[in-house]
Amino acid sequence: MSQSCTIIIVSYNCRDALRECLRKLTKQTDVPPIIVVDNASADGSAEMVTRDFPAAELIRNARNYGFAAACNQGIGASNTDFILLLNPDTLLDRVELQKLLEAMTSRPEVGACGPRILNVDGSLQPSCRRFPTLWAMVCDELGLGRLFPHSRLFAKYRMSGWAHDETREVDQLMGSCLLLRHMALESVGPLDERFFLYFEEVDLCWRLWQAGWRVLFVADATVTHVGGASSKTNRPVALHHRYRSLFAFYRKHYPQWQLPILKAAVQIATLARVALKQREYWPVATNVWKM
Repeated sequence: MSQSCTIIIVSYNCRDALRECLRKLTKQTDVPPIIVVDNASADGSAEMVTRDFPAAELIRNARNYGFAAACNQGIGASNTDFILLLNPDTLLDRVELQKLLEAMTSRPEVGACGPRILNVDGSLQPSCRRFPTLWAMVCDELGLGRLFPHSRLFAKYRMSGWAHDETREVDQLMGSCLLLRHMALESVGPLDERFFLYFEEVDLCWRLWQAGWRVLFVADATVTHVGGASSKTNRPVALHHRYRSLFAFYRKHYPQWQLPILKAAVQIATLARVALKQREYWPVATNVWKM
């Protein structure tokens, strides 16, 4: 590739998905440098990388530092013009990465870009969202966006009325496959490690926009996302992390009077899950105000 790029993959107890991700990447020609940062997996992920993919650089953590901190470790170990943050449960072709790199090089004002994300069956996995304003998040938590997916009033956050069929600038992109310009990272700083898991890419996109960079969705580039290889193992814990990060985002970027309103909507949503016999979410519902 004419553009220098490093692929950074953060793993946590997702050995099988990580193996398939690395197989897809390394069976191709002209493979960029790959850095795997393992957050103290207990399933042999790190050993598998060492044994089966010796060309990949492995950073092995003694404990789980969280996604943002692990990404920053990989970023700190890279010296290329571009950095691709790639989830271990994705399948990416070199041709699709090249499309992202070409989009970035042709538009020097773009600090981050991402592809159209597909499910395993080839269907669309919506990956662009607007920034989480209070009205948008209340509607999302209360399910109004799902009830009225084409409503500009209720479905604003997830942009569910848009087919993801055109290249365009967006507020934020899903972090499962996110190409970053190293120069942009140097100007806004690394991922904020207060976000242990989730919303670190939202915060980064926010800071990029604030600093004058653009965030671009590239419709003709695609990646397959199996989805949630780590979080599927314990959905209530994943939801807990999501809400903690959402509230941290509000503390950082929005007026503080908005946070209690958001927490009230979240508690209603989590209690509704419990009422629908998803009793494993009870600890989340009862801890909303402590997050």
